[in-house]
Amino acid sequence: MPKLSIVVPFYNVERYFEECLASLAAQTLNDLEVIMVDDGSPDNSVEIAREFAARDPRFRLIRQANAGLGAARNAGAREATGEFLAFVDSDDVIPQYAYAYMIESLERTGSDFASGNVHRFSEYGTRQSPMHRRIFHATVPATHIAKRDSLLVDRLATNKVWRKGFWDEHRLAFPEGVLYEDIAAVIPAHFLAKSVDVMHEPVYLWRERPGDDKSITQDRTHVKGLEDRVRAVTEVSRFLAEQGMTEGKRAWDGAALYSDLRIFLQVLDEADEEFRDRFLDLTNAFMDGMDDSVLRELPAIERLKWHLVRRRLLPELLEVLTFNKSGEMRKARAVRRGHRFYGSYPFFEDKRLGVPSDVYRLGGREMGVRQKTEAVYWEDGRLVIEGRTVIRHLRPHKRWQQRVMAWLVHPGTGRRIPVPARVTYAPEFNLPPDGEAARSDWGGYRIVVDPRRLRLSGRWRETTWNMELWVLNRWIARRVLLGKPISGAVQRPPYREVEPDVWVRPRWSPDGQIELFVGPHPATVTGHRLEGSDLALIGRAGPAAGGNATLRLTRLPGGVSYAYPLEVTGKGDSAVFAVRVPVADLRPANESDLRTGESLGPRSGDTSWRAEIVTSDGGTHELVLGEGVPEERHLIGRREVVIDRSYQGALQVQERNARPQLVAARWTDRGALRLTGRFALAAGERAELVLAARGRTEEHLFPIEPGHPDDTGMRTDFTVEFDPRRVVSLAGALPLPRGNYDLAVRVTGPDGETAETGTDGVTETACELDHAMLGTLPIELETPERTYGFADYRYDKPLIRVGPDLKPDERGAFAQKVLREEYYPHQQREPVRREILFDSYSGKQFSDSPRGMFEELRRRGSDIPAGWIVRDGQVNLPEHLPPVRHVGREYFEKLARSRYIVTNAHLPMWFRRRSGQTLVQTWHGSMLKRIGFDIEHVRFAQRDYHDRLAIEVSQWDYLVSPSPWATPILRQAFRFEGEILETGYPRNDIFFSPEKNVLTAKVRERLGLPADKKVLLYAPTWRDDKFYAHGRYKLDLRLDLERMRRVLGEEYVLLVRRHPNIVDRVPGAGNGFVYDVSVYPEIQELFLVTDVLVTDYSSLMFDFANTGRPMLFFTYDLEEYRDKLRGFYFDFESTAPGPLLTTSDQVIESIADVDAVQEAHATAYQAFVNQFCPLDDGKAAARVVDRVFGDAG
Repeated sequence: MPKLSIVVPFYNVERYFEECLASLAAQTLNDLEVIMVDDGSPDNSVEIAREFAARDPRFRLIRQANAGLGAARNAGAREATGEFLAFVDSDDVIPQYAYAYMIESLERTGSDFASGNVHRFSEYGTRQSPMHRRIFHATVPATHIAKRDSLLVDRLATNKVWRKGFWDEHRLAFPEGVLYEDIAAVIPAHFLAKSVDVMHEPVYLWRERPGDDKSITQDRTHVKGLEDRVRAVTEVSRFLAEQGMTEGKRAWDGAALYSDLRIFLQVLDEADEEFRDRFLDLTNAFMDGMDDSVLRELPAIERLKWHLVRRRLLPELLEVLTFNKSGEMRKARAVRRGHRFYGSYPFFEDKRLGVPSDVYRLGGREMGVRQKTEAVYWEDGRLVIEGRTVIRHLRPHKRWQQRVMAWLVHPGTGRRIPVPARVTYAPEFNLPPDGEAARSDWGGYRIVVDPRRLRLSGRWRETTWNMELWVLNRWIARRVLLGKPISGAVQRPPYREVEPDVWVRPRWSPDGQIELFVGPHPATVTGHRLEGSDLALIGRAGPAAGGNATLRLTRLPGGVSYAYPLEVTGKGDSAVFAVRVPVADLRPANESDLRTGESLGPRSGDTSWRAEIVTSDGGTHELVLGEGVPEERHLIGRREVVIDRSYQGALQVQERNARPQLVAARWTDRGALRLTGRFALAAGERAELVLAARGRTEEHLFPIEPGHPDDTGMRTDFTVEFDPRRVVSLAGALPLPRGNYDLAVRVTGPDGETAETGTDGVTETACELDHAMLGTLPIELETPERTYGFADYRYDKPLIRVGPDLKPDERGAFAQKVLREEYYPHQQREPVRREILFDSYSGKQFSDSPRGMFEELRRRGSDIPAGWIVRDGQVNLPEHLPPVRHVGREYFEKLARSRYIVTNAHLPMWFRRRSGQTLVQTWHGSMLKRIGFDIEHVRFAQRDYHDRLAIEVSQWDYLVSPSPWATPILRQAFRFEGEILETGYPRNDIFFSPEKNVLTAKVRERLGLPADKKVLLYAPTWRDDKFYAHGRYKLDLRLDLERMRRVLGEEYVLLVRRHPNIVDRVPGAGNGFVYDVSVYPEIQELFLVTDVLVTDYSSLMFDFANTGRPMLFFTYDLEEYRDKLRGFYFDFESTAPGPLLTTSDQVIESIADVDAVQEAHATAYQAFVNQFCPLDDGKAAARVVDRVFGDAG
């Protein structure tokens, strides 16, 4: 009987199936069977299954007619013969260690099943699944859903290993013929289990399929999906009621409202009438069987929405949804009524609607504690802990408003000991802890712990204490376990010997909470070295000394362990030990583990081992690396054996692919950052340092200078130097933008191939810090513009921090409020100055029609002073055109006092054009998609979007129109009553410039395009419904870039320009065929070098038509985009100046035969130009300047 049975149903997954099965074959747990269930798959998946079954006897295939996922899983479970059972979806991937990791835990705890963390993965990389972050933020063995409410949303069946006996005993099975089959099986199992192991490490890689594989469960406005989801949550609720689990049912019903059903609630504003009616019917039926108290446990905004659902007040509900999705929600205040606080949400105290005030009452979720620990150190023999804390919505302006108390809490006995704590005056919670701050308050705290308080019954005992923080503010009391360390030294708190052989070691739990460990000095490694093929360790045995003691190494994660006998000499405190570990034991169990990359999961090819001494009575003693004992990386080819300390001081043993280690950092006299490091580079390999910005798609590369080769030809040391004030990219030479940057080394082998894999890709490995550096960090470079810092986080990860280009009194919400509400009005009372303020895309570019107007004025020799709004220093401006820092002090001054303001974007809502000012709105494109008042529903817009737009439009003096066709639409869409300048767009004058050919050559050179290749430009717009969050949209890339390269690469290169709102990377960029040109500042210049444009619904088509070159329209979602998302101003299908294509293959075929395509659409192309571009003649800027500036221009 195998240890584990894995059931893998499959249907139409040939694209991903082999990778899934390969990950199962590569498991470190070898004793398994894989039951592949063919659910009537019509593609080639069954052949892949047969191949695996033929070469690996652990794999077997069963076949059935198509019956759906639930039926296929049930069929596989009936065939399973293992002690344990697992389910895998056939397009996903399992990390090599996953099943050994979970089964080892189950065998240790006796729990009924184990549930592990989930990561999402795609061609863009691997990331934590957001919905699983809270569930699996720490490992918790032998827990239960009744103790841990986060498990109420642990609904997947596939991230678990089940005891087969438990599964059979309770006759667990998946419902058949419906969606969301996991819920009805998994949640009852959670309640039926005696205990469950929650595992922090990722055990399941859940694929994010490309957009063309969108499933019905991802289409939130599909009625069947709604019906099946409601059916699933109702079945669980009914099951809990039948079992008499009253508290469990209340908890589940609340979770269903807050997660399962909320998914559909949140899209009612996008759904049709049928869906809305069905939603109200089904959810009200569900709530009919629910205790009224369930709603009281929800956050107030959710309580309000469900209250309106109960009353079927759909228009009001839609208004609340708009509020909830917009910036209004983030700005909502807490309103005090007596000793209670309420959310200032729509219809609060609206007597007409009569929503009870309790619906708006804020509870613990909305008014929870925010905290961060900023310092942990010893002072005069006492442990001092400092940080900042605040209750949400209750900023402590005055000292009496907030009070803190701290308690030591013994987790075993529950004993509580108060320790001295007081509030301190500190910078506002969201501001940095040091330096000048625009605003401070009494949100700081200082706690002092006398180590003598850590004794139990007056005696020192080996134990661990937690610390609880109480925060009281204006009748509101909250308590939390103290934690949340910021990056840096506080993550490595020092430990002390407080009495002979009694040590106090502050450390951080996996939850990020502080623990105070009290005990004798642990067994300590005092030396280590490689001796032939063995790792030799020596040390002090301490209390672990004794006969038959062994060193136990346990793989983390994964459950594999080895024991090695200790040679112990001496007794008591003088006992020392020696032990040898074969390096071969430390290596991965499967050769496939040695591969690099993401496909087999995090840390592929790496092993990490927990080291403990096990005494003859079974006791375990942690091993630490002694103070002063050097850490070491023993390089063996391209792999390394690492001996170092964890942030808690414990010994870490690792065998892994070699990683770049930074050993020194300094700022040079020239202002450059110079880094020195160690890494293994073979002859002919080229290495670059990668700075990857967090939270956005941005990276910068700097060449690495390797050292001299050793006897084997490997170069094991390197240096790299760069100036963060001047980083060269397609955007020009600019300072690094504000933010945090991770560091990695990218290695490319000879001829552009990686030496290890021979593929046409590259290897990229995250950098680590030599722990000896940590005491010297951070190091900072202060400049007049901003601060640059090199620091650490999470103990050994390097980080570059770049501050904003704002001065201390301009940073933060309070400082901006002062500038907006005090400084700007004051400047408005000063005289208007004869000057021009230009803006393009809210300070993001020197481009578009404002640039065309500026250059026309300069060509004329205008003497009117001008400034250009620049956001975060990220725009290169021509000589003698000064930047105006976006939201800096001069920004408010120029908006208040400039005679002329020229923009193509929205100005801030607080701006008010005053007498003597002239505002020119050039807008930023001709209109296919609806704009302004013509959009009924704008995603993420505030409820008063149209009111705000009306106020903004009233500030405009002139609105520039690109054509006679566009003029009435602009008038209607903006309800603009002023003068429309029907001049054409100044930005398109470039196509008629006498210097066009010279500029074209310069652009090709700047982009580094091969002279013998034609240029394709793919420039899609963003999709309103493909997003991660507000302002962060997905790259919905449907083009098969690899096939394009194979078919078209001999003749073309492909430029891809992401919309600025899109945050995903362009896959394949830098491979010689694909070029990511998203940061190139001027799209019109890219048009000059483009031979064929591929776009969709972007307004770029109206500009590119001036080139006369072919356009292809990749409109795979035409009906949805036109009818659901935005709507069009004209019949695009009959008017488009090129073919409308729906598949990647059609795009490739059209490019391959582009001359014939262009000829077939020549008449439509000319008609398009005649209708939309009649004013584009190279003189639009002159016409606008003449009208706006007259003789002054």
